[in-house]
Amino acid sequence: MAKKLYLYFTNEDEQPTTIVVHEPNQNLDAAAVRHFMEQVIAMELFEHKGQRKYAHIKGAKYLDKKTEVLL
Repeated sequence: MAKKLYLYFTNEDEQPTTIVVHEPNQNLDAAAVRHFMEQVIAMELFEHKGQRKYAHIKGAKYLDKKTEVLL
């Protein structure tokens, strides 16, 4: 199984945008993830068309994907 961490944000126009972390630490709690997301917003590193790409926190979740090989 491949576990990923999806970090959901909205930009300055309230449009959704996502960061996907492959093979994240699986022991992160909500406070640690929120702190990281707040740091991403505070750094203002990413812009698209003159707007901050990550302006507001929308949510986060782990997602497991199980692959079953048939042949």
